Amino acid sequence: MVIPQAEAPPPEPAPLVLLPLPTPQPPPDPDTIFLAWGPSQGDLNRALETAQVMPLDEEAGLVIVARYGGTDVGTLQTLIRQYHFGGVSITGTSIVSAEQVAQFNAAAQAAAAEDGRDWPFIIATDQEGGTVARLTGIIPTMPSFMAAGAARDKGAVENAFAGMGRDMRALGFNVDFAPDADVTIGLADPIIRTRSAGSDPQNVGTSVIAAVAGLMDAGVIPSIKHFPGHGGVVTDSHVSTPVSTKTLAELEADDLVPFRRAIEAGAPMVMMSHVAVEAWSDIPASIDPLAYEYLRDDLDFTGVAITDSMGMGGLNPYGGTAQTTVLALQAGADLILMPAFNDVAHDAIVQAVTDGTLSRERLDEAASRVIALMRYEASIDPAVDVEGDYVRSLSQASTTVVAPTCGQPLVANTVTISGGWASERAALSSALAGYGIATGWGGTRIQLIGTPNGSATADVVVALDGPWGLSSSHATAYVGLYGRGPSSMAALADILAGAVTANARWPVPVPGLSYEPCPAPR
Repeated sequence: MVIPQAEAPPPEPAPLVLLPLPTPQPPPDPDTIFLAWGPSQGDLNRALETAQVMPLDEEAGLVIVARYGGTDVGTLQTLIRQYHFGGVSITGTSIVSAEQVAQFNAAAQAAAAEDGRDWPFIIATDQEGGTVARLTGIIPTMPSFMAAGAARDKGAVENAFAGMGRDMRALGFNVDFAPDADVTIGLADPIIRTRSAGSDPQNVGTSVIAAVAGLMDAGVIPSIKHFPGHGGVVTDSHVSTPVSTKTLAELEADDLVPFRRAIEAGAPMVMMSHVAVEAWSDIPASIDPLAYEYLRDDLDFTGVAITDSMGMGGLNPYGGTAQTTVLALQAGADLILMPAFNDVAHDAIVQAVTDGTLSRERLDEAASRVIALMRYEASIDPAVDVEGDYVRSLSQASTTVVAPTCGQPLVANTVTISGGWASERAALSSALAGYGIATGWGGTRIQLIGTPNGSATADVVVALDGPWGLSSSHATAYVGLYGRGPSSMAALADILAGAVTANARWPVPVPGLSYEPCPAPR
């Protein structure tokens, strides 16, 4: 018989231990949270408070960078007083001389100050270098931005853009619509080409970061462009709407790389192109909410988004000035650049907020970013340590040479120079004379190519524009210069004479040449 065992008594319950509640932590101080591009979250919050109490008429003007032509300061001041513009883009007939530009910009700044703003008026221009340089003849002539992609030493790029920014700031400019973050596909790209640093997205990104840093060192706000990339389409958005058929994955592996990297590095302003991206929609990025959503949510950009010029043909199918201005702000733009009609754009914003088409909250958001950016710009203490000819230094660092032997003079004691403009031949001849090299008949034949796809046969063939035509040229030495100003020609003489050793790469493919660029071993 099995005798049942007595059940064991239940275990004593463990004593209840009361853990102390965590001490509530105060929310972080917004003034200690800094945005990638400079201001703190507190600065942005205070800018929003300023925007929210602005009269609608003034706030509508604040989000416009106006179009203006001519040198009549009084007319410009009247427009600023009447429409309270946030800024003006100085181009074309508004630029005559350094003294005139400085006085013009100062007068514009003074008129804007009458509104009682505690932030500067935006005075902007397109000063990229190369083919897009509004201040040609006013400040030193930079090579195209492709030179930045060719240079292995990105310090030379930052130095050059700091020098250029210093010279721009001395004239009263505080915003530069540069550098281009576009990745070019080469000759099939009708409008960017050498405005891009090249065809390698990573190299373009590194070049853009260097240029942004240089401009910021000088206290000039850079605007990277043309988001999400104009170098990979085959239509010019000045004429009609380009369409990118790439998938989002393809864009993220190529066109978007430089933008992502520059934004992470603190780029404060991004220019939205009129390129339509099929992966998002069938309308230009400048008026496409999905483009702005990607910029903000996927790339974490918290700075100012500005449209490309609103008078371009790429926007024509989508309405006139009033319609496209409101569409851009609805989509997420913070600044409207150069509407075809300034007054129409201003009045359209007022009307859209009044009738509820555009929310006041969206307008406040846009205005707050502009205010925060320009207050930040006013706080920058320029730290530029640029000596000597910064354009010549950049050109020395960026000139690409393919020759049988590196580190040696590429010319004899006498040269003949052909091609290019007479002023370019004269500048090169003068610079070579400084090395005791005469220009005349006989000796080394130098041929300058001034077009992106031009070709030549000579002892030394020099591409002043894009280097693509070198593939079909015949020479002993091939040179990519990417510029044609006096300082670039002086740098070319330095390299031809052997005083400076070339140390640059091809920023785009140049197939068919016998050697790799110097100083690769032979």
